[in-house]
Amino acid sequence: MIKFGKLLATLVTLISTLLLLACPSQTGVNKKQLPVIAITQIATHPALDEVRQGLIDGLKKRGYEDGSTITIVFKNANGDPSLTVPIAEDFARMNPSVIVPISTPSALAVAKTTKTIPIVFSGVTDPIGTSLVSSLERPNGNITGVSDQWPFEAQVTAFQKVFPNARRIGMLYTRGDDVSKIGVDAMTSLSKKLGFELQLLPVSQASDIYPSAVSLFRNVDAIYTGIDHLLLENMDGLVKASREARKPLFGGESGSVEKGAVLALSINMSNFGDLTAEQVTKVLKGQNPGEIPVAVVTNGDLLVNRAAANEFGLDLAALQNSGAKFIDAH
Repeated sequence: MIKFGKLLATLVTLISTLLLLACPSQTGVNKKQLPVIAITQIATHPALDEVRQGLIDGLKKRGYEDGSTITIVFKNANGDPSLTVPIAEDFARMNPSVIVPISTPSALAVAKTTKTIPIVFSGVTDPIGTSLVSSLERPNGNITGVSDQWPFEAQVTAFQKVFPNARRIGMLYTRGDDVSKIGVDAMTSLSKKLGFELQLLPVSQASDIYPSAVSLFRNVDAIYTGIDHLLLENMDGLVKASREARKPLFGGESGSVEKGAVLALSINMSNFGDLTAEQVTKVLKGQNPGEIPVAVVTNGDLLVNRAAANEFGLDLAALQNSGAKFIDAH
């Protein structure tokens, strides 16, 4: 009787094992079959984080939810450009359905690493100038995306409308940074067109920013922060120098205003992320990235830091009537 019991137990175990092998768990099957969306960005920054969240929300809205119908993997270079290539290489080995690099440095690293995995970049200001695509209408290869063509002229015009006496504008930029150079070139051209004096001062590392801003504020009426990741990651030094000099700091994205800049004409980054989700969805449905035109966003919202605006005695009611949106921070 004992032998029969042992034999019966052995048979039950064997049958259970065979059934498990023949019918793997539904969870395991789903995980293997879920498309993988690999997202990377150059740094933690309010504007970049907003793009990423807008992307995730936009995918969910279109039926692609993390853990349910897709798997999202995220890696952050944490402000270190040297980490962009190792991250891209990790993603290439992973062989996801789509790679979404947010920011120009991340996009360049991913594009250099793989010529086969679909790429949908986001937050790249000049995809043609940086050789990511051959044209906006037909990018070719395995890549497409969304470009944020910063409305430089609209940004300066909006600032000068609020601060009409600011005729000398200073601008810090990172030495040797191709992305930062886009802003420098745009502002140099605009200074001739709009008739303001532009003073440029290069920086090389984060520790340069505060003392350079202090020095620059002595000679200008205001400082503008352009497309420069080093500056955007280290806004505290610029804001501190601005408050000490009692002169305004203005920028081109929401993160600057959240950290203390008085105002910015900023692209809506959540909408930007949603548009990126639309591009990713097209790829997931089988379209060739190289045949999907690069989407370009140029419009922006006037954002005002309420505390900074009060410090400079600005007319908040007039700003609100002109369509400004207030940010209650710092």
